[in-house]
Amino acid sequence: MSNVQMLGLCRFSYPTAGDGFAQGQDDLMANRARLYDPARLDLRFWFFETLCLPTLAAQTDPDFTVLLIYGDQLPEPWRTRLLAAVATVPQIRALALPEGQPHRALCNRLMREVRDPEARVVGEFTIDDDDGLAPDFIARARTDFGHLRPLWKTTRRVALDYNGGVAVEAGAGGLSLTPLQADFWAPALVVFCQPRSSRSIQDHNHKRIWSRVPTLSLPDPAMFLRGSHASNDSRVRKRLPGAREGTPDVAETLLRVRFGLRADDLARAWRSYVTGG
Repeated sequence: MSNVQMLGLCRFSYPTAGDGFAQGQDDLMANRARLYDPARLDLRFWFFETLCLPTLAAQTDPDFTVLLIYGDQLPEPWRTRLLAAVATVPQIRALALPEGQPHRALCNRLMREVRDPEARVVGEFTIDDDDGLAPDFIARARTDFGHLRPLWKTTRRVALDYNGGVAVEAGAGGLSLTPLQADFWAPALVVFCQPRSSRSIQDHNHKRIWSRVPTLSLPDPAMFLRGSHASNDSRVRKRLPGAREGTPDVAETLLRVRFGLRADDLARAWRSYVTGG
C-alpha cells in the first residue's frame, strides 16, 4: 500500500432518500421507478460497459479501490449483469444497500469504513457510471499530490482538479465528441484527507470546493471522459454553457492517445446499441 490510499465512489442508480441526484424526488417509490426504468438502465449500462469499466481496468497503477453502491432492490436481469460486469475489475467492491438512505450520510460512512488507518493520506474521488478516467489517473494523482504536500502539512485537506477531458454526447443522431476544459467538475477531482477525518468527498460541493479547500487545478493532461445523454444530470450544454470547448478532431486524438479508445469504434458501438444490433 502506498502512503497515499486512492479510494473512489461510484453510484449505480442507487435510489436515495431524495438527495444525491439533480432529478431526484422525495418519494422513494418515484425515485425507484425513474432509476429502474428498463430503457434508462439499458442506456446507463452502455456507458458503464463502454467507458467506465474499461478505463478503470486500464489503470497503470492498480493500487486503488472503488466502492460501487447499488440498491438491494435492483431487479433482474440488471443485477446479474452488473455483478458480472464489475467482476472483471478486481478493484471494484460492489455493495448492495437498503434503499432510501440519505445519500450524503451513507457515502460518508462507507468511505470512512474502508479507509486504511495505516495510510498517511487518503485521496478520494468519484466516478459516475457513465464517465471514464485516463489510464494514468491513479498514478498521476499520487505523483501530483507531491505538489500539494507543503499545503497538506498545514491544512490536512487539499484538492486536485484535473479540468481537461472529452464529453461523449450520445443521442438519436449519433455520437459526438467534444474536448473541453471545465473547472471543478466532478470527474477527475480528488480530495486528499486524513484517514481519520470525519468528512468525505461527498461532503463537499464540487463546484464550490475552491472556497473551502486549497486546490491545485491542472489543465493538462486530459483526464476524464464525461458521458452526456438524455437520462443523466450532466448534459454539457445544460450544465456548462461557458465551458471552453475544442474541435472534434482534437477530441478524437485525445480519445486515442489519452484513453486508448478509437472514435470509430465508439461510434460503431453506439449505432449498434441504437439499432438493437
